[in-house]
Amino acid sequence: MGSGNARRANGSRRNRSLLRLRAMARPCHICGMPIDYSLPPGNPESFECDELKPVSFGGSPYDMDNLAPAHRCCNNWRSNRSAEYAHAVAAAAIATEAPRSPKEFVAAAKELERRGFAAPRTHETETTTAW
Repeated sequence: MGSGNARRANGSRRNRSLLRLRAMARPCHICGMPIDYSLPPGNPESFECDELKPVSFGGSPYDMDNLAPAHRCCNNWRSNRSAEYAHAVAAAAIATEAPRSPKEFVAAAKELERRGFAAPRTHETETTTAW
């Protein structure tokens, strides 16, 4: 693969995937809170498409089975961490902090990590030397 953005290698296919995902109007797969799909891109609580298996670890940016809706702030926090890790942190954050907004969730998740929260961080394609 070249150095370009894999998500834009086939722009029309990616756009169709985004439209389908948006039409489903599901909540954020990371924090579980509703997404306001009318918010403009760039807003921390706006809709973004998240790849369950990150593109950086071989995940498809087009396969609907690999795509899930997320808030921009939740997606930024998750980065290329595994979905399993993000969901484990989310469960712990919700159990301890009961965040009322996606931004509060991200703050709670970051605080848990700062305190040393440990959950599996691996992807199927990661190795112990992937640093």
